[in-house]
Amino acid sequence: MTIRLVARVRPNDLHSTILYPHDDESEERVAMLAGIIQLVSAALVKSTEADGETPLRFMKSDDGVIGYCKQGDYVIICEGDSEDTATEAIQAVLDNPGASPKELGSKLSKVVHDRGKEIGDLWR
Repeated sequence: MTIRLVARVRPNDLHSTILYPHDDESEERVAMLAGIIQLVSAALVKSTEADGETPLRFMKSDDGVIGYCKQGDYVIICEGDSEDTATEAIQAVLDNPGASPKELGSKLSKVVHDRGKEIGDLWR
């Protein structure tokens, strides 16, 4: 299970918080995030449901898929190697709406670790 990036972004002003990996706030990641937000903004406007939330959506990326959905004023974005991977990571964020970025980063690290252990156990 590979998760390259999980972030929470406020589309109105592009304020972003990188949740995973929580220790990597490089300019390259922030630039990639800005590009992703520009791509998904139009899709989010078209797919927003009556309650203001969007179902989980996916788009193909060079390295896998990008999953995204809207939660309140934020868009949750995850780039991973598969839809299942992105879904697990985004769901971990959605299930903890009041958590701090540090708490979410820890939760995402645990999700990645548990999934990696599960896959490793299959090879035994």
